[in-house]
Amino acid sequence: MQDLITSFIIQSKECKLAGIGMFRSITAPAEPDIASKTISPPLMEKLFSGKEEKISDELVKYIAAKKKISHDEALANIKEWCDDTKSKLKLGEEIFFQSLGSLKKEASGNILFRNQNSALFFQPIPVERVIHKNCEHKMLVGDKETTSSVMSHYFDKEETEVKKNHWKMISIILLTISVLLLFFYFYQHSFSFSSIGNQGKISPQLPPATYSTQ
Repeated sequence: MQDLITSFIIQSKECKLAGIGMFRSITAPAEPDIASKTISPPLMEKLFSGKEEKISDELVKYIAAKKKISHDEALANIKEWCDDTKSKLKLGEEIFFQSLGSLKKEASGNILFRNQNSALFFQPIPVERVIHKNCEHKMLVGDKETTSSVMSHYFDKEETEVKKNHWKMISIILLTISVLLLFFYFYQHSFSFSSIGNQGKISPQLPPATYSTQ
């Protein structure tokens, strides 16, 4: 009976045993480790809590199917095992569940479950991050479904427009500065076409005499 109960505890998420306690399974999902470039396997941990008054109905069905007996007979067999195990725990005996762990009653009266550290069936596997360039995939923007290529084209267009507007603003600023400089210049000097040109006077020099008269 104990082997069948052990088998059920290992396979099930929950197993209630009257007068003893309840076993629960907690599964930790696989976790990626970017630093070591590995993915750790999923882990399953068994937790135990005492003071249970019921027997899992699924356990009764499991025992009945395995021993090919009726539901009532299976329930009676489980109750008998629970009473016998409870008596052994009171006497200080340790109840072993193969490849699972053991139960033992403490001096305080609480039943303690010691989980057996078994070898991992799955080992961490090496992984390498792959980046697919220019790979189109579906994506959700707000409440609208679109593709990565469409959004990439949209942002490229937006970036081009921003650059164009940037150069337009620079051109406008330079033009404004030039107009202000011209305004201040003509404000301080009277406007005339001659003032726009070179104001310096050039006096031509006469060439030296190359002959003398007799």
